[in-house]
Amino acid sequence: MTGRMDPQHIGPYTVLRRLGGGGMGLVYLGVGGTGSAHGLAAVKVIRPEYAEDRQFRRRFAHEARASARVSGAGIAAVLSDGVDENPPWLATEYVPGPSLSEAVRAYGPLEVRRLGLLLAAALRRIHVSGLVHRDLKPSNVMLGDSGPVIIDFGIARAREDTRLTRTGVIGTSGYIAPEYLQHGRFDARSDVFALGAVLAFAASGQSPYGTGHPAAVDVRVLSEEPDLTGIDPPVADLLRACLARDPAERPTPATIETVLAGLPGGAPPWPPPALAAEISRRTREAAEQVRYEPTVVDPAAVPLHGARTRTAARPAPPVSPPQPQPSSQRSPRPDPPRLQGFSPPADSGRRRLPRRKLLLGLAALSATGAGAYTLAGVFQEEEPDPRQNWRFAPGSEMGNATMAGGTLYLGSHKNNSLYAVDAATGSQRWAYTAESSVADQPAVLGGTVFAASSEGKLHAVDVANGKRRWSVPLPSLGGVSVAAGDKLVYARATDGYLYGFDPRTGRHRWRFQTGEGMPTGRTPVAAGTVFAMTNKGVLHAVDASTGRPRWKFSGTGDTTSGSPAVHGGTVCLGTEEHWVHALETVSGRQRWKRRLGGSINDVQVRGNAVYVHCQDRFLYALDARTGKQHWRCEIGAGTEGVAVVGDTVYAGRSHPSKLLALDSRTGKPRWEVPLRDPSAMPWSEDEARISSEIHISGRNAYFTALGLYSFRIDP
Repeated sequence: MTGRMDPQHIGPYTVLRRLGGGGMGLVYLGVGGTGSAHGLAAVKVIRPEYAEDRQFRRRFAHEARASARVSGAGIAAVLSDGVDENPPWLATEYVPGPSLSEAVRAYGPLEVRRLGLLLAAALRRIHVSGLVHRDLKPSNVMLGDSGPVIIDFGIARAREDTRLTRTGVIGTSGYIAPEYLQHGRFDARSDVFALGAVLAFAASGQSPYGTGHPAAVDVRVLSEEPDLTGIDPPVADLLRACLARDPAERPTPATIETVLAGLPGGAPPWPPPALAAEISRRTREAAEQVRYEPTVVDPAAVPLHGARTRTAARPAPPVSPPQPQPSSQRSPRPDPPRLQGFSPPADSGRRRLPRRKLLLGLAALSATGAGAYTLAGVFQEEEPDPRQNWRFAPGSEMGNATMAGGTLYLGSHKNNSLYAVDAATGSQRWAYTAESSVADQPAVLGGTVFAASSEGKLHAVDVANGKRRWSVPLPSLGGVSVAAGDKLVYARATDGYLYGFDPRTGRHRWRFQTGEGMPTGRTPVAAGTVFAMTNKGVLHAVDASTGRPRWKFSGTGDTTSGSPAVHGGTVCLGTEEHWVHALETVSGRQRWKRRLGGSINDVQVRGNAVYVHCQDRFLYALDARTGKQHWRCEIGAGTEGVAVVGDTVYAGRSHPSKLLALDSRTGKPRWEVPLRDPSAMPWSEDEARISSEIHISGRNAYFTALGLYSFRIDP
């Protein structure tokens, strides 16, 4: 229920009741606006005393934009925000099920192999997005009808932004890593410690470091071994590694997935029947709340603070179904081209990609050798979309692909492999196995493909046969991107340096320190220059041969997002504060800047046009010389990548997953192909997440979405 001082409306959301609150804000259950699968949202509102603090508001805005970069199964997605309103607010997906903490109290210890597999996969997605959670604990894991969901990014921070750690101790005793308690250091490995403690709690019903005063619990974390009594030995061994005091000894989330999937005997059904029934009951109740929501009035007419008093009694269910309410979302300009409702001609032959249908029970995870695993179970696939040429799916989530010489090269998040796939047939040419996951996009130079592994190595592999030529250690774990120039191969690491390596020997030639912030996004190479962007709004142009600086641009004053895009004599970069900057590649002189309607997701430069996708759901085409807008088209949220070939713009979109084609001159839609993920787990209805790289070659498009796809794109 709500109180006299609770708001009736927050942005486009009608408040149904208060969910909870803390020292810095309150959380409400809202309906309307952009909602989750149940039509509901958890809306966090900052208390007025903190909203007046400019530094706090900036931190909150950074939190909202950083959290919006994370999506996928097991993560409560950011739906919308009002970071510039007073007070600021943030709406996230609402999960109606119980928390893991509630479930363990009600039903006792739980089987954690399947739970751990799903939570590790979600944590890996968070880290790949450049974030750490910082307060992973049982009450921040909600159990929904599609699986466990990690919530509350209220203190999640971009892992490179050390400024945001100055507000005091962050975390919950018993789940705070030793390195943070001792030295104030926190990184992705600290989240792994918390995950180990969460799973130990779920498996045993108690914290591995006991209860009591927080200071006493912290002392036990620093001085005692965790209590894993009653936990199956193979699982206990993995949790003990997660809870190692030395962060370097902890496994990565990808390794946790591999170990849990490889345990003998398979995982029992999850969730257990009694808990599943409770989750279903709460999900039905959430649906009823939406069905009987009160009449929505214009949010603009009601102040955010509780000027009106809500009656305590809930409105009676309507006799007849409620009438549809007008959308609260407004476009800045009238009648732009839209894709909503657009569909291909009836005779085009395009159909939705089918989901796999389960025939015999749940898929069991079984070991097939050291470090390898497969999905065991019997599935049947319906006929694929007629425009699909082929699909390559080795049973693992794939990273972005690189195309060279008729071959696609891409890595796996889970099975530590780098694949070479024939672009014409989709057949595997070879697979190279590293010591850890190869998730970032590889680079190709001459007869060698280069890829970085999550444990911190750069691998050089022969394109002809998949044999290793050399591998060298890198100074950081994870977050490494690789690029190739004419003579060297480059690795951008999370230690703040850009490295140049000899492609024949792996010998280190030079390194360049970015200084202001951590390198972020892709690292394009053009005209003998490497372009390295940092999260602090600085773009460096570095001589590709010597590593000497040519120029740097620091005129954004904002947090940069996405990656710089280079074409011809123009390099463009976007910021979270809605700006696009265009610079000359030779001198770094600014040609123009333009503010658009949302944080910048992706920028592409082709010919005389700059194509920009923003979080306001629009794709923009700007003049590369002046920044003047040619057109814009509303293509929806969740757009992951944009490719431009000839007179067509191709966009890959998630939630729901589609491949879109637009006229590059006018922005008018040409066609769209809906996509479904046919390799989703049987209990999951998650759709595929399109890769941020789309390759167009001839009449075919190539992209990844848990598998690698080839589609015909000719009219």
